[in-house]
Amino acid sequence: MAWGLDIGSEMLRLCRARLQRGGLRLDRHAELNVPAGLIRPSLKEANVVDPPTMSRMLRALCESAGYAGWVRVALPDAAFTLRTLSVDELPQNPSEARRFLGWQARELLPFPAEEARIDFLPPLPGADGRLRVVCLLARDRVLAEYEQLLADAGLRPAALDARSIALAQAASSVLMDRATSGLLAVDEAQTTLLIIQAGRPRFWRILPAGKHAWANRERSRLLREVDNSIAFCCESEGVGPPEGLTVSGLDAFTDEVVSALGEWLDLPVRGLELRATFRSDEQPEDLNTWGPAIGAAIRSC
Repeated sequence: MAWGLDIGSEMLRLCRARLQRGGLRLDRHAELNVPAGLIRPSLKEANVVDPPTMSRMLRALCESAGYAGWVRVALPDAAFTLRTLSVDELPQNPSEARRFLGWQARELLPFPAEEARIDFLPPLPGADGRLRVVCLLARDRVLAEYEQLLADAGLRPAALDARSIALAQAASSVLMDRATSGLLAVDEAQTTLLIIQAGRPRFWRILPAGKHAWANRERSRLLREVDNSIAFCCESEGVGPPEGLTVSGLDAFTDEVVSALGEWLDLPVRGLELRATFRSDEQPEDLNTWGPAIGAAIRSC
């Protein structure tokens, strides 16, 4: 049974979980509120404004959960960029492949390519005969800051992932019932649209508008941006439109936004409900909010 840690701008969540006979066993978990402004997610700059405070919070979280050791971690989406690169061939050696992909992505990154840390999926052939490689990229010094804070708290990161991708892992039984599906992950400050095809992330777009924007007059603009993002994904990635969209993080506004999205996009849209998807001996009151931590814990490294 593995541990997953979700580091968000509003909350820290640590849990021990595993998939067991089609259900989820979640038997230990702890959470702490993050002070406003302590974490400022960025692809280029340091994310943690006050590292000593963050270190103390992580130690307190570990003490509350009664754990120290290996952990799989979900970090804010804005600390990463997801790109699909088209190449003629890819080196077999993983280290050489990462250097090669960093060079290929050099014009897409807001920092030097040699500073990139890259995780990638096995390549698949495209319609033009070239290979398509889905890459999750981050700046090494941004991830190194998180790794140092984790080490200070007695944690050893086995994997670092983006929160929306970890959430998709937790919701995989829901998302995989369609060949191509979309996940709209909403938090307080931003919205991530993630397109998944055959169980693999293919495209994302991060919108700088969070939960409250969906509840007010900005909703029409956000509906257009989601629609335009899906159209751009279809054109740039060569995939068909998603067969449905799953929405997470809107709480009381979920039904209202689900209805608006379904009408605007002309797609089946539903709210995520992890409680109905998993069986567990012990569940937090709102299992959806634990999605990134759960997804990190059950991720195969």
